[in-house]
Amino acid sequence: MQPFPVVLYPDAELVAITWHRARLGDAVGMVCSELPEPELFAESLPIVQFVRLPSPPADRRVHDIARLQCIVRVDEATGRPNAIDLAGYVSAHFAAMSGQTITLPATTYTPGGAATVGCVRHQSNPAPFRDDNTNLLALSFTGELYLRPFRVT
Repeated sequence: MQPFPVVLYPDAELVAITWHRARLGDAVGMVCSELPEPELFAESLPIVQFVRLPSPPADRRVHDIARLQCIVRVDEATGRPNAIDLAGYVSAHFAAMSGQTITLPATTYTPGGAATVGCVRHQSNPAPFRDDNTNLLALSFTGELYLRPFRVT
């Protein structure tokens, strides 16, 4: 009996971070999955953070459904209208990942190469996000990336 093939998926957070870093440029100070150290936090604003959430089951041989939360943090002095504008801009770029191929570097256990986002689904609009940091405005949205496997071996 032939064992099932090994199916490797790209890191969904890395896919979103790589895509957004290339598109947001100077509009943000940092695109990350982990927040910077407290002493570097203020100078890194605005910060766009992607966090993978518990995700729905998927057919592991066809695609991975990665539910992500995006949190956009800005200095309070930026003002709410500008914070909402930036969060909407980030959200639009998230939706634009649908059908795109994003080149990722190799990691310890996963080969690098083309990561294909089959589609983006169930994306919410940015809404206020409760953040314990003071002097910040934060908004977040969620969405699901349907990721195709790197390769089947």
